[in-house]
Amino acid sequence: MKTLKRHLWVGALAFGLLFIVLGTLFMVIGLDAKDMIRTALADENVTTSADAVEYGVPAGVVVTDAKTAEAQAEVIKKHSFDRYGRYADMDRDDLNREAYLTLRNSLNMAVMGFGVADLAIGMDAVIVLMGVGTLAFVAPVLYITTAKEGEAEPTVKAGAPALAV
Repeated sequence: MKTLKRHLWVGALAFGLLFIVLGTLFMVIGLDAKDMIRTALADENVTTSADAVEYGVPAGVVVTDAKTAEAQAEVIKKHSFDRYGRYADMDRDDLNREAYLTLRNSLNMAVMGFGVADLAIGMDAVIVLMGVGTLAFVAPVLYITTAKEGEAEPTVKAGAPALAV
């Protein structure tokens, strides 16, 4: 038990390093996911229409990020409403129902994917900071406190004369 207490700081050091390594690894995975979504959007070569200006995006830009994907999804929604009405009002056998949903949902899924990747990257940054904090504060405090406990203190044997101070 004494050995475990004395070397408790090593466990804190290991946890700090584990947090840093895993946080960095998952951050790279999140960045890779964003790049994969961006590449898939660019491969489709979807460009924003002239109406996208209403949603804060210039016309004719290739959709490669969350802002342009969301703007183009809103433009598709607006055009569909103007031309066909609401989705629920379309006839069940109307072929435009499928196109309406497919286009909007694909762009909305890209927006959601970017959001989830950003969330993962942010959480992983917090995990890395937890690791740095553990290495910077917890491990040294445990080392110092256990080192003080480990120092030999003079003991007085029963029956031995006390030292005069």
